[in-house]
This record gives sequence, structure tokens and C-alpha cells, in this order.
Amino acid sequence: MKRLLPCLLLTTLLLLGGCSALDFLLDSTPDTVTEGGGVSDSGELYQVLRVVDGDTIEIDYHGDKEKVRLIGVDTPESVHPDAEKNTDYGKIAAEFTKEQLEGQLVALEFDVEPRDKYGRLLAYVYLDGEMFNSTLLLQGHAMVATFPPNVKYVDLFVSQQQAAREAAVGLWANVLSSGEYVASLGSDKYHLASCSSAQRIKEENRIWFNDPSAAESIGYEPCSICHPDGQ
Repeated sequence: MKRLLPCLLLTTLLLLGGCSALDFLLDSTPDTVTEGGGVSDSGELYQVLRVVDGDTIEIDYHGDKEKVRLIGVDTPESVHPDAEKNTDYGKIAAEFTKEQLEGQLVALEFDVEPRDKYGRLLAYVYLDGEMFNSTLLLQGHAMVATFPPNVKYVDLFVSQQQAAREAAVGLWANVLSSGEYVASLGSDKYHLASCSSAQRIKEENRIWFNDPSAAESIGYEPCSICHPDGQ
């Protein structure tokens, strides 16, 4: 699972006027009206031809088929060539994106780099004025994945991820405040709590599980030093 350590991780659930942090962050998600300066072609819409996986879609882009990788978010694997890397939750996230976007018209907002090394467009994807990158995070279907220089909304994304984590929604449903196994937001490995590698994980980045299957269901792989899966 592709992850980089977020620039900032909020440690408390925000409250505003009696509303939950999740509701507040939904209301604060940027859209093409309030923050649309970067939306391509003055808000031109593109049809989603196919959903590749939870964070990648294929669109009709000026008459050509183009893959679009959503900036700043990463869903568990579902179509990796190595079948062992695909996860149950990756399939859930992919199905959610498919239900929401396939066949729909979306707008794109670009950041500093418009394409990645694979030639895919890199974009913030908007459906009916709502940023879908944020939707994935708020629903708990993705984690923050920061790839500079495309970091325009990183602070917002980190706060949305924390709200979903606090609400225990989506892939965060089986994540605990303590447990027998631990992983990091900035890695793709999970460990026994006693593992030397686990001791080096910063407190704010620790994700706890009670069993290996919970960690592996969202894309974590067992540490090759402590062998938490018993292999």
C-alpha cells in the first residue's frame, strides 16, 4: 500500500457549534465555486468511463481515454498484479468509487504536477461540486498519501482522515487505541507490539489491531523481523 507520512496529524476531534467534526469537515470541503481557480477548462466536465480502483479512474479527456489518479489519497489495493497484495477492503473502496463515479460527469482540479511518472493525470476530482478525494477520506475508504509538490489540500486531508479515524468509519472500524499488533501511518508493515521496529513508531502515527487479519485487510504486510502473522 502506497503511503507517505502526512505533514501533520491532528490528535483531537474538532467540534464546532455542537456539530461533529465529521459534519464540520464535510461542510468545509472545497468545491468548484469557492476554490475553483485550478479547475480545468473553467469547470469543463468529463465523463468517467471506468473505475480502475478506489483511487484511480478512467475518463474521456478531450476525446482520449485518460487515467486519473486522485491526488493526496490512497485506497488499499484491489487490482495489483500481485494478487497477494489485493485486500478485502481494497475491493470495498473500489466498489464505493465505482458506485459514485462510474458514468458520471466530473470536473478536475490540477496541482503543481499534472501527471505522474506513469503518465496518469493527477487531479482533485469533483462530483456535483464536491471533492471526491475528500469524500473517500471522510467515509474512511482511503488514507492520506502525500506526494510533494502536489500538496495543496494536505492539511485539510489530514484533518478529514483524523475525523474518520475518530468516528471509526470504513477501514478505521477495526483500528484500536491499543492492541497486540501495531502499524504506522507512514509504513506498509505491521508488527508485534514488542518488536524493535514498533518501538520506533511515533505515538501519533500508531495504528493498533487485535489480530493480523484486521491489519492485512487494509493493506498492511507482516514485519519480516518479528513475524506477527506467525509465519
